[in-house]
Amino acid sequence: MLIGLALFTAGAGAAVLLQPPEFIAAVLVVLAIAAWFVGACGMVGYVRWFFASELLQAARDRVDTVEREKK
Repeated sequence: MLIGLALFTAGAGAAVLLQPPEFIAAVLVVLAIAAWFVGACGMVGYVRWFFASELLQAARDRVDTVEREKK
């Protein structure tokens, strides 16, 4: 996730600071946007995994609590 965002920053920064020819700058920008997209997909996947694991843990805790109360 963070590596994708770091590559986006590096690519955009290189395109601005180095002021290469337009074709090379366009390639750098496209690669930077691709890196941002990969990082964003990773972040969405992590958030989905995190919430799914928390819901599963809450369900387990609920079952454990009901079993303790029965005893």
